[in-house]
Amino acid sequence: MRAWIFGRYGGPEVLEWADLPEPVAGKGEIVVRVVAAALNPLDWKLRAGQYKVMTAGRLPRGVGYDYAGVVESAGAGVARLKPGDAVVGIVNPVESRHAAMAERVCATEALATVKPPSLTFADGASLPGAGITAVQALREAGLAAGQRVLVVGAAGGVGSFAVQFAKNAGAHVTAVASTEGQAFLAGLAPDRAIDYRREDWKALPGRFDIVFDASGTSTFPECRQLLAPGGVFVHSLPDAALYCWSWWLRLTSRQRCMPVMERPNLEDLETLVRLAAEGSLKSVVTRVGRPDEVPALQREMAEGHNRGKIVVRFAPEA
Repeated sequence: MRAWIFGRYGGPEVLEWADLPEPVAGKGEIVVRVVAAALNPLDWKLRAGQYKVMTAGRLPRGVGYDYAGVVESAGAGVARLKPGDAVVGIVNPVESRHAAMAERVCATEALATVKPPSLTFADGASLPGAGITAVQALREAGLAAGQRVLVVGAAGGVGSFAVQFAKNAGAHVTAVASTEGQAFLAGLAPDRAIDYRREDWKALPGRFDIVFDASGTSTFPECRQLLAPGGVFVHSLPDAALYCWSWWLRLTSRQRCMPVMERPNLEDLETLVRLAAEGSLKSVVTRVGRPDEVPALQREMAEGHNRGKIVVRFAPEA
């Protein structure tokens, strides 16, 4: 089979469309023929070497971790899934050398669920990484009906899901995106949309119960004046300073600063798939590319040109 891999850190030019041995399912694992796989910012950040400490000694390695496809074989101990099942799943982006930007992926059954017929493979692949991050961030921030929520980077993958989750929970949602992202954002129906090139969202007069920076472009001190007395600042790309603020505020303030790192789990994945199949979550797939476009798509994502989710199709929709 063929898969996108990289054997050294660097730009998109280090990616290689390589011939690899056919994967074999081990205990608790399934081999899936990939129909669609989604891109995430973490893909190019891992490739660029931003997380060398966590990936040391794991090169060469694959690319991508969100997938949807059809189970071809199952290893010992696999009980829920069987060959022929259409599934949506996620592989651990740091620990696993198997990856989703491939014709086949070897994945754990524990992080895969059956894809309902009403959900396309492309939409299924778009859900795991970004959706789980948004769900966990807002849940841990204490999202509730009637709250005022500010989502920054609302036209991106995580942000677009966050807008929908907050709206579905009954919150008043203000969404921030670029000029180019406004048309996409309108389809998500936030209560207020802000073009950050025309209006300084950091100077908004209102106070918010939750400020969720899904773009990773702000700091807590820049956003603190936007928070209500018991408000929560959520950041999906945390650094050391953010963790320091988090610890300090626990001792000194009712406000909170909450770093969020996605923790893949089956329960959240199943919730996302169910909501999408029911129509409670709108599709955020804005582009479906070809396997040979992966380096160019990663470059565009790193430059901030994407809206919603970009998916790569490896096989026709069944």
